[in-house]
Amino acid sequence: MVTFNILVAVALLYVAVLFGVAFYAERRAALGFGGWLHSPIVYTLSLSIYCTAWTFYGAVGYAARSGVEFVTIYLGPTLVMVGWWWVLRRLVRIGRSQRITSIADLISSRFGKSTSLGVIVTLLAVVATTPYIALQLQSVTLSFAVFFNAGGQAWGHEELNGAAIVVAIGLATFTVFFGTRNLDANERHHGIVMAIAVEAVVKLVALLAVGIFVVWGIAGGPAQMLQQIDASPISHWEQDGSRWIGLIFVSGAAFICLPRVFQVLVVENTDERHLHIASWAFPLYLLLMSLFVVPIAVVGLDLLPAGSNPDLFVLTVPLHEGKGGLAVLSFLGGLSSATSMVIVATIALATMVSNHIVVPIWLSLQANQQAVISGDVRFVTLLARRLSITAILALGFVYYRMSGGGTALAAIGLISFTGAVQILPAMLGGIFWRAATGRGAAAGLLTGLAVWMW
Repeated sequence: MVTFNILVAVALLYVAVLFGVAFYAERRAALGFGGWLHSPIVYTLSLSIYCTAWTFYGAVGYAARSGVEFVTIYLGPTLVMVGWWWVLRRLVRIGRSQRITSIADLISSRFGKSTSLGVIVTLLAVVATTPYIALQLQSVTLSFAVFFNAGGQAWGHEELNGAAIVVAIGLATFTVFFGTRNLDANERHHGIVMAIAVEAVVKLVALLAVGIFVVWGIAGGPAQMLQQIDASPISHWEQDGSRWIGLIFVSGAAFICLPRVFQVLVVENTDERHLHIASWAFPLYLLLMSLFVVPIAVVGLDLLPAGSNPDLFVLTVPLHEGKGGLAVLSFLGGLSSATSMVIVATIALATMVSNHIVVPIWLSLQANQQAVISGDVRFVTLLARRLSITAILALGFVYYRMSGGGTALAAIGLISFTGAVQILPAMLGGIFWRAATGRGAAAGLLTGLAVWMW
């Protein structure tokens, strides 16, 4: 039996390993020996930032509640990578030629370096991402609670909130250390990208390991598993075609518009040719991530008591079967899914806040802007990013507290997705429609934000 203290020790050791990976990658890049950091494999794995706790934990819960509708969350980005690669290539080319540092910078630059548009996109991105950060904090605290409860004790709201605070502080520390150590002209973060690639492998291996155990270790093989699926209520869900189309569109649009995905897809891209490999390799990654979602959901519904949280079946099924080691691996996969999202999202948002809000305001307050030296701007920018990272994580924690820690992770994810896609019309209009105006883009963004918040 894995005790709670052992779990905490394993989690701390894992975080230490990630620190080591990120630090080593940063050092190699600084010394000019980081050619392997720019490989298409690392680039493709970094795109797994799309796969958060929602896809690791929440997809199973989604399947248990709504059948195979969870597939829409994977189909959206798959169709974008396969069918819209020319749009992605255009984004990457614009990013490289104009040194785009964020999605707010892209839209601002396409409309004459509009300061107001940069501010609007930044505020929209922060508000839309806050629920998603809360989701990651929630998933990590709930996974800790599962192991604590397995020891015969139960966590209350006070313990859950305390764990969420500790996780938020730890994530803020890691992000500030590796995300704001220096200012790169291209806003690239080699250490963090490498750490994200490692986490991508961990969460894929963990989910595959649980799935293989469920199919061959519990169900008795693929044939028996298929029979069990046919007899499960999941196979009787009626699927609404229009809802499928809507969810595929939302997930595909969000894949382009989410600040964290834009960060790794465009800003961190060092070679346009990597898109050719990622266009098939990333959909393959998504396929493997979704391969055992339905079997885990079906077995969880059959094995565990009625009322069990299906979002946690990836953890609770191995624990129920006495597979403590597998449960710890699953926990590390969930931890990787949550932490990687928060780290990259807060870096992207902090860059937007500093570049489009804090630094412009600070410069406007200087009596003699021509006398401002680059060192002053550098100091203000780094300080703004560090404070922004802390503030954004604090907002995520506040949302987590205010939402009451709801159990349906997929619902929180969809709330964030629909907020992020409000950016899509302004983005595509700025790239492909020469007659588009900044006022029109601002009106669309503000209208979308108002409707979404309502």
